[in-house]
Amino acid sequence: MLIYIGFAVGGINIVFLFPHLFTEEQFALTRLLPEIAMILVPVCTLSSVPTISRFFPYYSSHLKDKDNDMLTWALLATLIGFTLFAVGTFFFKGMIINAYIEKSPLFITYFYLLYPNVFLFAVFAVFESYSGSRHLSVFPNFLKELALRLLTTVLIVAYYFKWIGIDAFLWLFSLLYGVLLLALLVYLHQHHFLHFTFKVSKVTRRLSGKMATYSFSLLGAILFSLLAKNIAPLILASTKGLGDVAYLTIVNYVSTLILIPQRSISAIGLPVLAQAWKERDMKKIDEVYTKSSLLQLIYGLFIFLVIWLNIDNFFQLLPANYSQGKYVVLYLCIARVIDMGTGLNSQVLATSRFWRYDLYSSIVLLALSFPLNYFLIRDFGMTGSGYAELISISVFNLIRYVFIWMKFGLQPFTVNTLKAIGVALVAYLGTMWIPFIIHPFIDIAIRGALFAVIFVSLILALRVSDDINSTVYSTIDKLRRRG
Repeated sequence: MLIYIGFAVGGINIVFLFPHLFTEEQFALTRLLPEIAMILVPVCTLSSVPTISRFFPYYSSHLKDKDNDMLTWALLATLIGFTLFAVGTFFFKGMIINAYIEKSPLFITYFYLLYPNVFLFAVFAVFESYSGSRHLSVFPNFLKELALRLLTTVLIVAYYFKWIGIDAFLWLFSLLYGVLLLALLVYLHQHHFLHFTFKVSKVTRRLSGKMATYSFSLLGAILFSLLAKNIAPLILASTKGLGDVAYLTIVNYVSTLILIPQRSISAIGLPVLAQAWKERDMKKIDEVYTKSSLLQLIYGLFIFLVIWLNIDNFFQLLPANYSQGKYVVLYLCIARVIDMGTGLNSQVLATSRFWRYDLYSSIVLLALSFPLNYFLIRDFGMTGSGYAELISISVFNLIRYVFIWMKFGLQPFTVNTLKAIGVALVAYLGTMWIPFIIHPFIDIAIRGALFAVIFVSLILALRVSDDINSTVYSTIDKLRRRG
C-alpha cells in the first residue's frame, strides 16, 4: 500500500508539477541525475548490495550480532568504489563534456551534482539491503517510495513560491537521499541492528574468496542490466537533447507503474530464495518462482490495460508536446508485462550456484540494448527507445527462462497463466468501447472502474490465483466482523 501511495504522490510530481513549473530541460535534469546514480550504484558499492542478500544467512546463523562484520566491509567497499568513480570522472571529464555540451548544456553545468547523488544512493542501497536481510523491508520501502516523493513535493512547492531558486532546488533535491539514509540509520539503531566491527570474523575468513568472486562477477551483471534499462535517456540527451528526455521521463513513469508489485514481491522473495538455496529446498524455490510469475502477470496486465484504456485522457492533462510519447508507452508497457510474467528469474539465478549466468545474460541484454537504442533512436526518435526496450527485454527474459528450465527443471507457467491472459482480454474488450464523455478525470474514473469490476470478478470467479482469492475473502470476512 505504501508503494501505491508513493507512486500516486510521484505521479502528482511528475505529471502535474514538474512539466508545468519547470522547463523541459530542468525537469529532464531532475530525472537524469538520479538515473545515472542508479546505474553507478553497483560500481560504487563494488556489488556488495546483492552480496549482502546472498550471504547474510550464513553470517546470521554463525555469528552474534555484535560480531557480524558484513556491514562494515560492505561500507568499506562502497567508499573504495565511490573513490574510483570520482577519480574516473576526473580523467574522462573532457569526453563527457564533448558528448553532452551541444545538445544538453544544462547537464554539464550541473554535472557536479552527480557526486552527492551517487554517494548517497550507494550508501543507502547498502543499508537498505542489510535491513532487508534482517527482514525489515517495510520502513526502507516507505522511505524510498513515499517519503522521498513527499520531500520532493515540498521542494517543488518551495520553488513555486520562490522561497528557493533553481540552484538551491537542485542542490536540495540531490541531498534528499541523505535524509532517507539518516532516518534508516536511526531505525536500525532502534532495532539494535546497527553494529560495526573491524575484527575479521570466521565467516568472512571462510567465505571471503567466494564473496569476492560473487561480487565482482555480479557487478558486471547488475551494471550491464541497469545500463541496458537506462541507456535510452543518456542516448537521447546526447543526440536529441534534454527536451526528449523530459518526454521519455513521463513515458517511463507511466510504464513503471506496472512494476510496482514486482518491488514488493521481489523484496519478500529474495531472502526466501536465498534461504531455500542454502537448504536445497527445490520445492520452495519452485513455489516462489511459480507464484511470483502468476501474481506479477495478473497485476501487470491489470495496470497495463488500465493505463492503455485511458492513455488519450492522460495526455490531455499534459502540455501538448508530451503526447508524442503515446506509443512509446505501449511498447514499454508490453515489455514490463513480459518482464513481470516471467517471475523472479533474476532472483532465482542470483541466489543459485549458477549466479554467474546472471552476468552472461546481462551482457546479452546490454549487447542488444545499446545498439538497438542508438540506431532506433537515431531513425525513429523517442519511439525507437520503445522498440529497443521491447525487443531486448523479450530476448533477455526468454534466455533466462530457457536456462532455468534446462538447468533446474523449473518453469513458472501453468494453466492459470492462460486464464489470466484470457481474463485481461475479456475485461479490455468489454471496456474499450466506452466513448469519451466530459472530462479526462471523469472518463478515467468510469473506464477504470468498469474494467476493474470485470477483471477482478473474473479473476475471483475462475480462481486464477488462490493467493488473491484467499486475501480478498479473508479481508471481506474481517470487514464483516468489524461491522
